Amino acid sequence: MQSTSLPALLDDLTDEERAALLGKRHLRSLVDVLASIPDPRARRGQRYDLPFLLTCLVAALLCNCNATEAVGQWCRDHRLLLRRLFGDRRFLTPTGSLYRRLLPRLSPAQLEWALSAWVCASRAQPDQEPVALDGKTVRGAGTEETAAPHLLSVSTHRTQETLAQVRVADKTNEIPVAQALLPWLPLTGRVVTADALHGHPAFAQAVLDQGGDYLLCIKANEPHTYDALVQYFADPAAVTRHASTRDRQRGRIERRTLRASTEMNAYLAPFPALAQVAEVARLVQEGDTVQREVRYYLTSCSCQRVDAAALLGLVRAHWSIESRHWVRDVDFGEDRSQIRTGNAPQVLAALRNAVLTLIRRTGTKEIAATRRHFAAHPAKALTLLRRPVQGLC
Repeated sequence: MQSTSLPALLDDLTDEERAALLGKRHLRSLVDVLASIPDPRARRGQRYDLPFLLTCLVAALLCNCNATEAVGQWCRDHRLLLRRLFGDRRFLTPTGSLYRRLLPRLSPAQLEWALSAWVCASRAQPDQEPVALDGKTVRGAGTEETAAPHLLSVSTHRTQETLAQVRVADKTNEIPVAQALLPWLPLTGRVVTADALHGHPAFAQAVLDQGGDYLLCIKANEPHTYDALVQYFADPAAVTRHASTRDRQRGRIERRTLRASTEMNAYLAPFPALAQVAEVARLVQEGDTVQREVRYYLTSCSCQRVDAAALLGLVRAHWSIESRHWVRDVDFGEDRSQIRTGNAPQVLAALRNAVLTLIRRTGTKEIAATRRHFAAHPAKALTLLRRPVQGLC
């Protein structure tokens, strides 16, 4: 993958350093990834090597520990297990305060790109699963003096694995960071979905340049395009293809109806390789309350490749990525975390993503239940960390 991006938009690594991390095909397990992270500490006086500390941290996260104090307690409670796996060490019980001092000093860029190399290389090939570009603010890490870090990630639709995640600097926004990130990702043959913030021709062209297709939500930040779509789909004579879904859960009924057309392609020519436009009407009925929402989309996917039903599926899959944010906030307590110093919030967010990937690769979607299971069987959690993932290319 070639990149013409500006490194400062992504992190403090050079293009060469980032490419070297992405080229580490020997990272067969998550333990291998953790062992590749550089240690920022002086060697003198160390009681614990960094791979041991990070392995214990991720194992504790798998075992339902959200706070650093809980991680320290987990290590104390499982000294015998740690001794059996790591040998007869003098020190086996790192404390929560040690992690609070260590995590802010780690390089999130080194960790994020090593994790990206592991996730991408360990997926079955050829890999053309659609991906969603989405941002998340780690609200609990904000203070009165500093803004909460905002992280931009690219995740797969169905498996919800994070292929890459970078921090958006306080003095910029997602738009230039996204365009700098795309060239570093394997996008050939994929559909890239994004919200209205990225619904502009430059982002669409950036996706096409990497061999992918785009599906973009359009709102009033692109007024000409948005108004044209509203007027077209309001016309009773509009030529469209239809698809719809109906879901009912706990008394809540949700209907989605998509209308797609190719009639606007020439008129909206500023968007490169435009193949379809679509309107999605979402009707939610809960008791006597009814809410209706309409959104508009542009895509470079042809109607022969992606029909109306498949297009509606892509739209739904993009917004389902929000459930991953919910899991990090609720099950992992991300927004309640008191870790706010330095790089620690991003480092922990990256490790939570890795833990979610590990759990989902066991074939389950029950994140909370699986973590409780590992809490009762910690040896299984450590075995999962060490297990090489099948499907390496």
